[in-house]
Order: sequence, then structure tokens, then C-alpha cells
Amino acid sequence: MRTAREALQSIWGYPDFRASQRGVVSAAIANRDVLALLPTGGGKSICFQAPALVSHGVTIVVSPLISLMQDQVAALERRGVAAAMLSSSQTPREQRDVWDRLTTNRLTLLYLSPERLAHLVARRGQFRLARLAVDEAHCISEWGHEFRPHYRDIGRHRQALGHPPTIAVTATATPDTREDIVRVLGLRDPVRVTMSFDRPNLHFAVRRCRDVADRLRRALALIRDVGQGSVVVYVPTRNQTDGVTALLRRRRIRAEPYHGALPADERSRILEAFVGGRVSVVVATNAFGMGIDKPDVRRVIHLGLPTRPEAYYQEAGRAGRDGGPSECILLWLREDLRLAKTIAGLAGPRRASRSPARHKAVSRAVAAMRRYVKTWRCRRRVLLAYLGEADASCAGCDRCGPAGFLTSSRQ
Repeated sequence: MRTAREALQSIWGYPDFRASQRGVVSAAIANRDVLALLPTGGGKSICFQAPALVSHGVTIVVSPLISLMQDQVAALERRGVAAAMLSSSQTPREQRDVWDRLTTNRLTLLYLSPERLAHLVARRGQFRLARLAVDEAHCISEWGHEFRPHYRDIGRHRQALGHPPTIAVTATATPDTREDIVRVLGLRDPVRVTMSFDRPNLHFAVRRCRDVADRLRRALALIRDVGQGSVVVYVPTRNQTDGVTALLRRRRIRAEPYHGALPADERSRILEAFVGGRVSVVVATNAFGMGIDKPDVRRVIHLGLPTRPEAYYQEAGRAGRDGGPSECILLWLREDLRLAKTIAGLAGPRRASRSPARHKAVSRAVAAMRRYVKTWRCRRRVLLAYLGEADASCAGCDRCGPAGFLTSSRQ
């Protein structure tokens, strides 16, 4: 740990690991498998980057998004760490250069998608592997949000690589999702490090609206009185991103739409403009989630219901990453409950294709979101109980008080 702490100080400039990070790093250095659940802003990436700096061999990091890989590799390279990524965004020559650095032991960390892990298995005898790190590990579980089918193959590839020590990290996972991660990856007696998911600087509020026009009026008012900082508005469908963005632009608000069907270069342009402060509002689907690291989002507004509490909690968690007071406000209509069931596949043609267990899990998640918007109890406790924290106290919601630092009584 002393060498890892020295690396932390010299590379990142931090005096010491946080308590939760210390547990993960010490277990990793001891070549134990680890499942780490740290909330947004909890320093998850350092949990596998720091051990990589004091290990013999390369740490392979499986990550779901090219943009997330690019950001982490660029940050490491700026600090003088030998890091690289393999992705479809690279030219064949760039990929050959990365393979050459890997097979000549000139890499400390290599980032790639789960789809590319099979290529690594085919060349497993050409490099020394220190450990495997699985970022955003909740993508493994079909019981959780943001499920990625290729993540289910990581356990099989890990076996082919000789069961290297593995760190799985995520910010949101229910107890069922955690057990699924351990099972699919084949983790052996993993060290489990779990921080509270609670974010005391976030205030949660829900407003039921009369109709679409009333909801848009409320959203516009909430955006206008934010003052310093930026806003993310989440909507259920791609078409709504364009419609709400057009409305905001007519009111002279700098807004951009964001969804998964946009070309990659357009998504990158919008994200860069938002992070750089040239755009104050992003209107997005759930494609605007993992890897979005803008510290001064003061308000996250949902126009409709996500289908899972953990998805809502992660999206709401875009707010207040700098630790400053921020608000997470959900504006809903009665018909949103029906739309959430349709999107989740509980109604319509997809319903018959679900296994009974999968159908039960999805039904439970949608029911929990319904409970969240309709409860007269503490909203924060509803969310955290779903994530496995039964004894959480409330740092601020519209049911418990104090009132949000921005939300006026008019809303």
C-alpha cells in the first residue's frame, strides 16, 4: 500500500486514499477479486488505476463507452501513465501500434469494450496480464439498468484468460444485480466494498402536472431560475428531445438535444459544448448517462418516468458532482405510468418474449418508480431501499424538507 499511496500522491496529487478506495486497492494488490460499489464521485477509476501502477503486467479495463475510454486514457496520458485503448474509432495503423505496445510490455492500462475482449483472448500468450477491471459492472446484469449483452461474455473470456484477479466497479446496483455480477464473472470469494449510495447534496422532488403544456411550463420556469450552473432535462423518447429543445431555443435558452441515434461526432460536439459551458441545457434520453462528468449541473429534470429506480438515481446523479447543492426534479403525468410499462416491455409484443423471472424483476422496478412518485413517505428512502439501504436517513426531499435550495413554492 505504501507504493500505491506514493503513486497516488505523485500521479494524482492526493495525500491518501479515501477509506473505501483503500479497501479496494489493498485487496487488488493482494490479487483478490473485488466487487466495489461506490457512488458517483466516489473515485471508482482510481480503484483499478492505482493498483495497475504498482503491478507487473498490464491491467485490462473493460468499459462500455468509447467516450468514457477516451476521457480516462487522455487523463492518464497527461499524467505520464502508459495507457491506451482499442476501439472501432481508431485506424488500423493506430490499432497495430496499440497491439505492439501491449506485446512489448509498454502498457500499464489498456481500455477496450467487452466486444473486443475476444481478440485479447486470442493473443493471451503474447503479453503479461496483471488483472482485469470491469467498469460500469452493472451492465453485466440483465436484472439491472443499461444491460449490455456482450458484458455477459466477460466471465467466459476471463476464464479463457486464466482467471486473472478482477475488480468489478459500479455506482448503482441492487442486491440482485450484485449477485449476478459475481456469478457471471465467476468471482471467487470477492472482497466486497460498498459505500452508501446516498448523495446528501442532492434534493429530490416530484411534481404531478395537469397536462403536457403544464409540464413544459414548469420545466421552463425551473430552467430559467437556475442562475449559475447548467441543467440536464431527461425525456423518454428521441422525438421529445428535438421538440423540447426547439421550445427552449424559442425562449432563447442555449439548449442541445442528445440521443443514441445521433452520429458519434455530433454527440461528441454536444458533450464538449456542454462541458465547456457553451451550452447551458442538454435535453436527452437515457443515452446521456455513463461517463458524463460535468461538475456544476445544478438541476436534473425528468419529464416522465424512467423504468427503473437505479436508472433514475444514476441519471439524477449527473447533478452536483462538485458537491454543491443541486436538485433532482421529476415532473409527471398519469399517462407516464402507462408509457413506462410499454417502454419496459410489460405491455405490447415484447411482454410474451420475457422469461417469468425477468418479467417479475422488470415489474418490480416499474412498481418502485410508481411508488416513488406517489409516496407520501420520504422519497430518498424509497430510492435507497430499492438499492439495498434500508436504514437511510433523509438529507432533503420534498416530503421531509428542507425545501430545495432552488425550487420555489410556485412549482
